Amino acid sequence: MSESVGERLRGLRVGRGLTQRELARPRYSAAYVSSVETGARTPSADALRFFARQLGVDPGELLGGRSPRELVELDLELIETAERFLAGDARRAIPRMRRIRRRAEHLGRPRPAGIALLWLAGHSTGDVRANYVTEAETTLSGEPPPVRAMTVPLRAAVLSDRGDVRHSVHLLETCHAELLRDGYPQPSMLLTLRACLAERHLRRGDLERAAEYARSALRLTRGGPAVLAELTRGHVEVCRSHLAANRFADAAASVAAAYDLMQERALHPAVACCLLARARIRGRSGDVEGALADLGAARETAWPDDVPAITAELAAQYLAAGRPETAAALLDQVRGGRPSRG
Repeated sequence: MSESVGERLRGLRVGRGLTQRELARPRYSAAYVSSVETGARTPSADALRFFARQLGVDPGELLGGRSPRELVELDLELIETAERFLAGDARRAIPRMRRIRRRAEHLGRPRPAGIALLWLAGHSTGDVRANYVTEAETTLSGEPPPVRAMTVPLRAAVLSDRGDVRHSVHLLETCHAELLRDGYPQPSMLLTLRACLAERHLRRGDLERAAEYARSALRLTRGGPAVLAELTRGHVEVCRSHLAANRFADAAASVAAAYDLMQERALHPAVACCLLARARIRGRSGDVEGALADLGAARETAWPDDVPAITAELAAQYLAAGRPETAAALLDQVRGGRPSRG
C-alpha cells in the first residue's frame, strides 16, 4: 500500500506544481516526502492528514485512491438528504442518511459519516439519540476542534432530556470558551453554541444571560430560512458547475459553504429563542416596534409547541402598542388552535 500512496502523493504534488520541500514545510523534510513517494516509508496517519491539507484533498484520496468526484458527490447527497429532514420528510430521510453514513465509512471519510450520525441523532429521541451522539463523538474524534464541537449541542440536548440542564449549559459554555481560547472562532459553530445557550438560559428563566448570548448569536446570522435556502441552492449549483469542469477543489469549497448554510437553517428554532430573548429586552426598554419585529420573526421558525406562547406574547405587545384589533385576532388564533404563522 505504501508504494500506491507514494505514487498518488507524487502525482498530486507534481500536478499542483509543488516541490518536495514545499509540500513538506513546515512539519516534515523533503527527504521524508521523497521516501514516502518512493515507497521506502509508510506515512503515519498524521502525515497523511498533513499532506492532504497541503494538497487540498481528502486523506481518503491519498490512502485509497478515491475519486475526488465521488467524494464531493457524497457531500452533495448528504446536503440533499438534510434538505428532506428540514422539509419534514424524516421517514424518507432517515434510511438515506443511514446509507450515507455507511458509504462514508467505506470511503474512509469520518467527517460526513459523523455528520450523518448527528442528523440522525437530531431526529431521534431517548436512548436512540444518545447512542447516535456517542457514535458521532467516536467517529469525529480525530477531526479538528470545530468539527468535534458539532457533537456538543446534541450531547447537551441528551443531558437536557435527562433533566441535567445545568450540566448541559456547562458543556456548551466550556466548548464555546475553548474554541475562542484555542483560536477556532468559526462563525457557524459559534452561532450554534450561542443560540443553544440562549435557548437553555431562556428556558431556565435567566433572561439576562439568554439575551447576552442571543445578541452575539444574532450578529452571526445570515438571514431567515428562505434567504438561507436560496443561498444553499446557489452554492450547490456552483458546486455542480465546478464538478462538470473537473474543478474538484472548487467544488469541495462550494459544497462546504452549502453545508454551513444547512447547519444554520437547522438551527432556526434555537435562533427563534434568541429573537424571543431580544424581544423581551426590547419590550422592557420601551422599544415596542423592535419587540414586535423580533416576536414576529421568532414565530416563523420556532418549535411548533412554542408558537402559541409566542403568539400570545406578540398579542400582548400589539395591545401595548395600541393595536387591540390585531391583538384580538392573534388571541383568536391561539384559542382556536389555528396556524398562527404568517
